[in-house]
Amino acid sequence: MSTPRDYSAFEKLDLEKKPVGVKFLALKPEGIKRITEKRAFCEMFKDAQEGDPFYVQEDDFMCVEPVLLGMKDPETALVSGAAGGGAGLFKEPRANRKLYQYVPRMLKGSVNYVAFSAVDQLTFDPDVFIIMANVSQARSILRSECYTSGEMWSCKGTPVMACSWLYIYPVVTGKMNFTVTGLSLGMQAINMQIPEGLFLISIPWNMMPTVMENLQDANLYRSWRSSGREEHFKKFDNRLSQLRQELPG
Repeated sequence: MSTPRDYSAFEKLDLEKKPVGVKFLALKPEGIKRITEKRAFCEMFKDAQEGDPFYVQEDDFMCVEPVLLGMKDPETALVSGAAGGGAGLFKEPRANRKLYQYVPRMLKGSVNYVAFSAVDQLTFDPDVFIIMANVSQARSILRSECYTSGEMWSCKGTPVMACSWLYIYPVVTGKMNFTVTGLSLGMQAINMQIPEGLFLISIPWNMMPTVMENLQDANLYRSWRSSGREEHFKKFDNRLSQLRQELPG
């Protein structure tokens, strides 16, 4: 598996942690080792940030991941909502049950393996690219989506099964998504060693060319605070006055 992409555009962000590429596969990937211990899906991007590339299969997951990946059918204890309702994650099982009507899932049988790699060790073209960013870095990344397209930002998620919104939602919809560390109850429960308040931004493969091209534009990193409040509105009013003279109507 080779990747033709040049990821140098992300170097402009000066990220503290490496971005991670994730790929969903029907066939076992070559040249990548299988993970050596069971892990939760949500913590695997952190493993990839800090270690070598790896892949996982059904037996390597610790939670509901095989259901979300279409590797197995959901059991009654899950889709009934009894598990989350009884544990106090939701006030009643009906609230937990509702999630299974819309939580993103892969089609049954479509995924047998999932490969992970930090950006500097990628040997495959990721289906989804995940970035951990502070507010300033996230602003530039999110602007890179709408800078040339005018598309609005989108953020979807739930307090449980956050991994589905992080990994799967962008792939099945073709839309970027983001969350903030500390919101996921699952990540909190397993005590993931990640500071709260950081953005986790997921970019699907179809959006990567647009994002990387726009991240090369210096305007995305421009500070809009430099002119000050009064100066900002003065320039804005002057620009509007000029346009009113130039444009018909």
